[in-house]
Amino acid sequence: MDKKVVFRKLAGAAIFILLLALVLLLLSYWFYPQQSEDITMQDVKPNGLLAEEDNTIDVILFGDSEAYTAFSPVQMWRDEGFPSFVCASSSQYISLTESFVHQALEHQKPKLVVLETYAFYRKMRSDNAFITRIENMFSIIQYHNRWKIISPIKMKSADYTWKDDMKGYKYAKMTTKGQNKQHMIPTDKIKPIPETNAKYVERIVEYCKQKGVQVLFISTPSTKNWTYEKHNAVVQLAEKTGVDYLDLNLQKEIKIDWHTDTADAGDHLNFRGAKKVNAFLGKYLAETYHLKDKRNDPAYAEWNALIPKFEFLTSEK
Repeated sequence: MDKKVVFRKLAGAAIFILLLALVLLLLSYWFYPQQSEDITMQDVKPNGLLAEEDNTIDVILFGDSEAYTAFSPVQMWRDEGFPSFVCASSSQYISLTESFVHQALEHQKPKLVVLETYAFYRKMRSDNAFITRIENMFSIIQYHNRWKIISPIKMKSADYTWKDDMKGYKYAKMTTKGQNKQHMIPTDKIKPIPETNAKYVERIVEYCKQKGVQVLFISTPSTKNWTYEKHNAVVQLAEKTGVDYLDLNLQKEIKIDWHTDTADAGDHLNFRGAKKVNAFLGKYLAETYHLKDKRNDPAYAEWNALIPKFEFLTSEK
């Protein structure tokens, strides 16, 4: 085939791809939710961080449902006075965690990023990471169903003003009795973290370090999801990446009672278990990472106003 013909075909294909990408980018701007409380927005609670004032959050916690049922920023604020936020979502893949970390650090300069470790073990298909990247580039793919509700009128500027009163924590009232068994039996065995997942964690840690942010791995209490074999693997990854690791399953002073402190027989904590975890964790984070008590700072007056709401919600009724 004539070289000129080949060149023209390749050039035509390249121009078509560029035009398609441009169209997708324009449509993505139109389709992307413009308000943080939009029910069509992926993972409304973690995106609530967008409404927080820039550079006001000292600790950001990432993970899946194990994280948002265990970490309670308002309780830690009440007890220790540092502002935090939970960017967690159900069945969160570590590739999505990476996206949330990048989004969060565009607007916040936290002293600490916490990664809940159960997400390290959620296996990703080979296309999960690719799909996440494509969705990040072209949000129309992720939000294509919004065509029914978007206005044909020119979109106004984004208005991410909705604030989550629980700062990402999900209150779990239900109690389903579990077994008060010893699930963290010491062993030298290791449950390997999937290689692709480990690479993502390493990338997240490296990105945080470049931003001057410390990283902490935390394993929340769970008899169904956590074992000593997994603990050993995270110890290795923590040593490799040079970050701290706190396994709350081994902190006896928390005194989790699996008869009363779990929503679903040892899978997730309910509000009683979360209270115990945050009483310990808030103090640990404040002391270990020298977090400043900001309860008397006028700039955080609205955080103090959240305390009565939190105490009413989590009171024993």
